[in-house]
Amino acid sequence: MNKIQKIITFALTILFAAGIANAFGYFRSSDMYDFVGMPGFGMFVGFGFVAMAIGILLFLFWLWMLVDCLKRDFRKDYEKIVWVLVMIFLHILGAVIYYFVVKVEEKKAGKDRKKS
Repeated sequence: MNKIQKIITFALTILFAAGIANAFGYFRSSDMYDFVGMPGFGMFVGFGFVAMAIGILLFLFWLWMLVDCLKRDFRKDYEKIVWVLVMIFLHILGAVIYYFVVKVEEKKAGKDRKKS
């Protein structure tokens, strides 16, 4: 099991444990969104945790693509510089573009080599 699968398994285990705790009434109160005595505030805190988790995952994806770009040997020297600048200035969008232009094309080329 690789590192990403372990992270996904851990996250799903936490969600499953929270669901079980909720099923047995651990999170129940008079107001289902009560948080520290402020009715309705817990709903927004929950959304904040979800947004924070998504933000962390997107940052890790960006970091993964940046490290991949820095380690990769491109055909021309300036390609690496261009890709690093694209990822720095476009952040997540640049990482997604890099993934589909470079990483997916590499996978396709690898499959083509195996077929021939």
